[in-house]
Amino acid sequence: MNLEVIILAAGQGTRMRSSLPKVLHKVADKPLLEHVIIAAQQLNPANIHVVVGHGAQQVKAELAAYKLNWVDQQAQLGTGHAVLQALPAVQPDSKVLILYGDVPLIDCVSLQELVAATGDGNPALLTARVANPQGYGRVVRDVSGAVLGVTPRLTAMH
Repeated sequence: MNLEVIILAAGQGTRMRSSLPKVLHKVADKPLLEHVIIAAQQLNPANIHVVVGHGAQQVKAELAAYKLNWVDQQAQLGTGHAVLQALPAVQPDSKVLILYGDVPLIDCVSLQELVAATGDGNPALLTARVANPQGYGRVVRDVSGAVLGVTPRLTAMH
């Protein structure tokens, strides 16, 4: 079974308060998105699909040296919609790894373990517990730890 990677990089990044697309802000002298691409390449996927929207031409130009399948998300209608834009380019028998383009510290070992956790077609989800989760979506679990769903990003704690 082939592995294909979809990287979501279409968001505007309004919290960045910058005209530069969020995924082009630099960490360690590389755009955020470039760090994610490098980690994904280490998995030797059949394809890496990058969904772009806000500042698409600028993002494509900045990362033109990489062999990527660029997917345009004309209207930014959320994460699920972004994934749907890339799916037609994914081979039906592929295992798909979905990454965010603004997570530069993701490493190849974590990604390998995540892919391995999928087993025979079962989904896997990499999550984190953070001290202050304000502004993040929530993974809802039952008492045994099984995932029940994901809530949207919350802007204030109640």
